[in-house]
Amino acid sequence: MNSILFLLIIPAVLMLGSYLVLYFNNIISSIHLGTIYIPLMIIYLIVVFIMMPKLYYYRMYANYARLLLNKPQYLESRNKLFTSSWIDQLKDDGYDLVQEDMRHILLCKHYKKLPDLSQSDQTLVFLVIAKNKSFDFYGDEVDNGIQAYYMKHKEYEKIEKRITLQYKKYGKIDDKATEEVETVILYQTGKQILINLTFVYCEDKDSVFGLNPDKWFPNRYTYFAFKECKRICDIKEFSDEK
Repeated sequence: MNSILFLLIIPAVLMLGSYLVLYFNNIISSIHLGTIYIPLMIIYLIVVFIMMPKLYYYRMYANYARLLLNKPQYLESRNKLFTSSWIDQLKDDGYDLVQEDMRHILLCKHYKKLPDLSQSDQTLVFLVIAKNKSFDFYGDEVDNGIQAYYMKHKEYEKIEKRITLQYKKYGKIDDKATEEVETVILYQTGKQILINLTFVYCEDKDSVFGLNPDKWFPNRYTYFAFKECKRICDIKEFSDEK
């Protein structure tokens, strides 16, 4: 990522610096400067257009690696999760039921603006609650449910911010549970942001097991995602182990 930034910034600085030197010292006429620098600028913009997707890609993985610097943590919940009363609380809180079957529940809430966050845009927050450990959060079932929601709510199709909080229940935390928690999507390109975070409800500890951002977040929407998880799970405290 640093190499790409170097390749993008240095040519821009050199072109701007040489242009200013030539222009203010009247070494080359304005007409000839335009003849030289306009094609160079077009070539530079083409290079930027080609390199930007790679820059977004490497930034996403850099943010992902930063989130994994700390070991996942337990978040103690005041409520029993994965119960009918918990689901009802989510519905009362404004989460609409999108899809439910024997394997999962999908809910969604639309925010015109994220609470307590300035300069935030409209955001859709999806909750995926798995009913068994084998459920695949990234399978067709969830994707089809989300697409069906967009079909039903055409006015939301242009919303560029989407957060998905995924929940699964384990009797105890094992390598598989840790792997699921560490599987994250932090996609950001231009104004479009797509965030997927997985949290595991540990029955033997009555806690939610999730990543430990340690007060660092790549953007305000990731911050909100962790904060929203803490709110809807009624998190009591953060601790590395319990």
